[in-house]
Amino acid sequence: MHYKYSKSTGALNEVAQVNAPMRQRVAEPADYLVQAQSAGPSLMNALPGAPTLSAQSRFGGGEATRASGVRDPERPSRPYAPEKTRMRWTYWSVVVEEGQRALVVERDGKMWIAEGPQRVARRRGRDIRAMEHHAAHPGEFLLVRFRDGRQEHLVGPADVWADPRIHQSIEREDALQLAAKEAVVVYAKQPDGRVGRRVVHGPAAFVPAPGEWLHTFSWHGPAAGGEGYVKVPNALVFQKLWLMPDQMYHDIDAVRTADDAVLTVRLMIFFELVDVERMLDGTHDPIGDFVNAATSDVIDFAVRYPFAELKRHTEQLSEIATYRQLHERAAQCGYRIGKVVYRGYGASDSLQQMHDQAIEARTRLELEKATEAQAQDLEDDKLERTMARAAKERAEGERAQAASLTLERDRVAAEIERARERARAGREDAGEAARAQREIDAAKDRQVQAHLAALAGLGVDLTRYLTQARADRLIEVRGASASHLHLHGEEAAGASGIA
Repeated sequence: MHYKYSKSTGALNEVAQVNAPMRQRVAEPADYLVQAQSAGPSLMNALPGAPTLSAQSRFGGGEATRASGVRDPERPSRPYAPEKTRMRWTYWSVVVEEGQRALVVERDGKMWIAEGPQRVARRRGRDIRAMEHHAAHPGEFLLVRFRDGRQEHLVGPADVWADPRIHQSIEREDALQLAAKEAVVVYAKQPDGRVGRRVVHGPAAFVPAPGEWLHTFSWHGPAAGGEGYVKVPNALVFQKLWLMPDQMYHDIDAVRTADDAVLTVRLMIFFELVDVERMLDGTHDPIGDFVNAATSDVIDFAVRYPFAELKRHTEQLSEIATYRQLHERAAQCGYRIGKVVYRGYGASDSLQQMHDQAIEARTRLELEKATEAQAQDLEDDKLERTMARAAKERAEGERAQAASLTLERDRVAAEIERARERARAGREDAGEAARAQREIDAAKDRQVQAHLAALAGLGVDLTRYLTQARADRLIEVRGASASHLHLHGEEAAGASGIA
């Protein structure tokens, strides 16, 4: 089975638009084709009547531009030429260099291979032919077809010398590069005659076995030359599935409200492929299913409200609960809907004109109302500021008076405290002086007592000593019996001289 693959076969949104011009080229190092000659559909067998595909890649809006699902017709494929044996011809012989091979055909038709280094004699009827050397490097493989109908795929690094006795053809092809979160669906005939299916996930360099072919998807996609918001059948043709979260734009036309207003509702749908096997078994075009389910949900929602009331409920078009059929169908197809974003609506020219006029009148009234409200607010602000300023002045006066009273109280209290301190200091000084005087007097008394004690010890009459030269009149009474002496007035005064 002869294949022709495209190295840049598209992923989920690595897709193509029908007859769309090339806007941006996202090129791989090289493209390669594989076409089938025998049983089983291959990529090119499935696409001989398919429209021309470009590298413009998007489900809507033009945000993502990636490689197309088929070879770019504007870019030629890389030519492949095998290496031929290098030989040096002389008059009598042919020299096959080391590492080279030549096919020698004898006169009777027998063939043998001359492997260098070797010199092969030239004879009449002998034909010496250069053999072709085919080599596949890492990331490539050799597609070898034998004359007995067999076919082998030799994954590089590998090499083969083309032998016309056993080989029909040898071609070198590039392996299909699968990045992370990419996958391809591969079909192959089983030993029991049935056709089996398997999913190959990236990252990997996929090399098909003989008899295998890839599943080619043909889904709804952006219309040719459109902006990507309207989806048409068979616009996306690709082989790689993209398993990462993705999104698409979708415009739903002819949506009628309860009062027969015709609208165009614009959505953005976020989704992710989570089960490839369920997708293969449940649908042949999940994008078309999403479009139909989302359209049904939006129509069911819009028919409940008149146009004026619908505008007040448009936030529900971004809620998951609004899209019940979309979620159910996505689950059946192996997808998960992340969210749906409402991007606005469009209306007919007449309805839009009436709507614009209503908006203009409403806006004018709102502006007038806002102007009057601003004027009233300005007056209120002036009054409030005046009252606030007066209140601040009163409060400031009260604070100043309170501060003055506080200062006066503090001053009087300080003076009273200073007077108390002075009185306390005077009392303390007087007490200290009295204590010092008492100590001095006590010391003097102790000295006198000591002196008198010393005199008494010497036999001095202390009475006479103490009274001498100190009395104006001395009265002395002597006798053995008790005596009574009464002095009155001057007699008492003169009695001091009685002995």
